[in-house]
Amino acid sequence: MPNLIEQNRVDNGHLGNIDFRCGDATELDLPAGCADLVFSNWLLMYLADDEVAKLAHNMLTWVKVGGTVFFRESCFRQSGDKARGSNPTHYRNPREYFKIFDECEVVQPDGRVAVFDLVCCKSVDTYVRVKQNQNQVCWKWRKIIKPAPTAFRVDRHFLDGQRYTAGSIARYEFVFGQGFISPGGERLTQELAARLGLNPDAHVLDVGCGVGGSAFHLARTLGCYVYGIDLSANMILTALERAAASGNGDKVSLEVSDATRRALPEASFDAVFTRDSLLHIHDKPALFSRLLHALRPGGQLLVTDYCRGGGPPSPGFSAYIDDRGYDLVAVAEYAALLSAAGFEVLSARDETPRFVATLGAELERLRERRDEFVARFSEREHADMVAGWEAKLERAHAGEHCWGVFHARRP
Repeated sequence: MPNLIEQNRVDNGHLGNIDFRCGDATELDLPAGCADLVFSNWLLMYLADDEVAKLAHNMLTWVKVGGTVFFRESCFRQSGDKARGSNPTHYRNPREYFKIFDECEVVQPDGRVAVFDLVCCKSVDTYVRVKQNQNQVCWKWRKIIKPAPTAFRVDRHFLDGQRYTAGSIARYEFVFGQGFISPGGERLTQELAARLGLNPDAHVLDVGCGVGGSAFHLARTLGCYVYGIDLSANMILTALERAAASGNGDKVSLEVSDATRRALPEASFDAVFTRDSLLHIHDKPALFSRLLHALRPGGQLLVTDYCRGGGPPSPGFSAYIDDRGYDLVAVAEYAALLSAAGFEVLSARDETPRFVATLGAELERLRERRDEFVARFSEREHADMVAGWEAKLERAHAGEHCWGVFHARRP
């Protein structure tokens, strides 16, 4: 649109550091490694899939190693209600953008391979707050050199490819209830949240928010503003797909990011709430320090998490931990880590008996609803779920697999 470029030139040409061009972005020819930042806004949604893939490749070529690529797009469906005679927009599911950018690779002159590393993907907060619209989604990527294959590590690709596939999420929700992937589901979330005594409009950070059940519960029942982050794109995107139907959509923001790397705003939250998700975190001291500084003075932390007993784990429990990439510590050690990070620990409870009762009730429901489960999934998956719950119960009864509930405060 030459007229807009010309007006931009009139308004900003005096700055002397802008190169004004009008053309097709997919045909733009720039030297490799010429940019620290590549930014686009409402562009990819007007391109065909092959054009998006081509532009992604070009972006990865243009930006320097360590540089940033940022884009924002309208997703899922049209945001406004204005009738249009024609609409060239591709309202993609964000999963489609993830697929294109995750698959993009560029060979460097030295033979190494550059890829995109996700910093964050989130709904635009202004649209969430003002228009209750979760469909404006932005991505921030960093260009890195593809790591050499190393020992096992928990990352987004492991979680989405193995632990939290679409099928896994659906099976967990069958047991825990829609929106929940941790023991006790909504009922236990409600009970735990009550311990925080949150006021309406309190700002809550939900770390490892999964498919959003706790976040939407806190917003709907207590009136809190909730910011949910999770490393699994599958879970966050499942939550986004349901957001319009959840109620209080203006009070929940959701983000795909790594809590151990994400820069959290200082002293911005009244509470941090996290349900059975920090078991994936291997550097708990670093995370606890981040969470402490994200809380306002006097702000509260409430954590439930899988823990281990005091003795060495059995071979079966070790295999369970290793297969899932968990890092489990004893309840007393967990409390000590929180204290060392600067928290005032108000309570640290081994509530394994409660965990055992919850597992038992869930196992009973699995058995009672066998036919319904098999109709949705399969006989083999039902047998696997039952066996998994029986094994957890056995380890919990033996004192190996424990469940801790921790309440702390930033002084």
